[in-house]
Amino acid sequence: MQTHQTGKFKYHSTTPASLEICQKTLILYHGWGGSAAGYHDAANEIAKTGYRVIVPEIIYHDTREPLAYHFVQKTTQHYFWKTIVESIEEFDSFVTELGIRKEDIVVAGSSMGGFIATGIFAREHKLSGLANINGSGSFLLSEKVFREADGRGEIPDAIEKELTEYDPVKRINSPSPVLLIHGDSDEFVSIEGQKDYYRYLTETGERTNVEFRIYAGVNHVFTDEMVADLAEWLKTL
Repeated sequence: MQTHQTGKFKYHSTTPASLEICQKTLILYHGWGGSAAGYHDAANEIAKTGYRVIVPEIIYHDTREPLAYHFVQKTTQHYFWKTIVESIEEFDSFVTELGIRKEDIVVAGSSMGGFIATGIFAREHKLSGLANINGSGSFLLSEKVFREADGRGEIPDAIEKELTEYDPVKRINSPSPVLLIHGDSDEFVSIEGQKDYYRYLTETGERTNVEFRIYAGVNHVFTDEMVADLAEWLKTL
């Protein structure tokens, strides 16, 4: 992947071998405590489908005000949703800097990146598709699960208000196709957030262009099989 800087944004990208078949762009967000460079192999594999793949450097990661220790519990609790919200908010400015039409963009992400991509998809109705890998599209539900696991109390009113504003299950999402991917043994991000988002799209929204693929025995990992399935799905768009 090549590294680029445009305005305040830094990102990594890879393009198909033949630029003539490059018609759409996949913007792929990494997970909490990860890095854009860590998606080099996945991006190269996906680029074989004809997509240009862009992996943004996310705020509080890589070179953008990076935190010293992402996995200290208090740090995670303070910055996890802050990172998601800021990434959702800056999407419009980011693609404007890139000069890419939203109609030509598919958003995707793994783990925290899945939260980010789905939050963007819930606000940007011109996007061509969404792939959420091991993330969640039900923000309030996921925060409740996180708090139960940490032994924390109820969600404070201020946090609940903010999450409600950005929660994809509280908004009318883009009508474009959706792929949800999750391991059934995920110990870090509960699959219940994906299940609730799937219910919201297919039952409340009566959507028929939503796929939900569950991987038996898989923990919180973006596996080679998941990458291959994502690539195959992208070919259908």
